Amino acid sequence: MKNVALLGQIIFIIGLIMAAVGLILGFWFMFQGNDEWATKFLFIVPLGFMFLFTGLATSVMFSPRDDSALNEKRSLQDLDDD
Repeated sequence: MKNVALLGQIIFIIGLIMAAVGLILGFWFMFQGNDEWATKFLFIVPLGFMFLFTGLATSVMFSPRDDSALNEKRSLQDLDDD
């Protein structure tokens, strides 16, 4: 499962880079008057956000957890056993 979490982190970083580059270059080309390239780069932004959220969800779902402290006291009824 650690490999899947690592894959999610890589997808998250790729999505973050795609969204940032798309926004920066899209607006830069738009202000330069090159609307054809501006639309191409601005269309990359939603795809970057999709990769970003997919990578985030994957890394959160498959990251290893340490539940030992949680398993010690599961409910208020376990407090009476002390």
